Amino acid sequence: MPDALIWPAVALVALIVLGIVAIFALRPGLLRLIDRTKHIGRDGAVFDRPQETEAPPAPAISFDELMKLPVTATVLDREETIKRNLQAIPLKNDSEKIAILIKSSAVSQVEMEFINISNLIFGSQLALLVRLSGAKTPLSRSEGEAIFNQAQTAFPEIHGSRSLDEWLRYLIISNLITTADNRISLTQYGTDFLKYLIDARLAYQRHG
Repeated sequence: MPDALIWPAVALVALIVLGIVAIFALRPGLLRLIDRTKHIGRDGAVFDRPQETEAPPAPAISFDELMKLPVTATVLDREETIKRNLQAIPLKNDSEKIAILIKSSAVSQVEMEFINISNLIFGSQLALLVRLSGAKTPLSRSEGEAIFNQAQTAFPEIHGSRSLDEWLRYLIISNLITTADNRISLTQYGTDFLKYLIDARLAYQRHG
């Protein structure tokens, strides 16, 4: 099997598992997002939503529960294709197979997290991340506050009653930034998120 086909085949295995988990884990959040839709136009959807103030607990799903989840005929057909592709990969033992699946699962999980953040982040918060990515040193709190104040002026219906700490909190709990000694720093996770937006062609200006 050509090397170029190995990783896509392996990644599909992880995607099926993560996809099923994601449906159940993200379903409440997706339903809330739909309920908060204010307008859908040529430039995309505008949501009136409070951002989460703390990370939701990860769902505990056992192997047996996971395998009993309903799937479609298309998923079952894809499983058979993946099994054939995996059998064609020259792996020495199960340890190598597990290592590949762990790596592909990690890649898929991070991408799912970035997609979720991309759908919830405000344009002004993204502007702060971009500003941080171009700074050699952490920004002062006052510099971050200046960006927030501009957002309050431009979007009073969203940020009028919001404080700077509330505006920063989503970025902190999402591990995009850290704050210490009145300084704001971009994390490696935040840097990777910005790179993902560029690679996925999602680096457009967002509402808020």
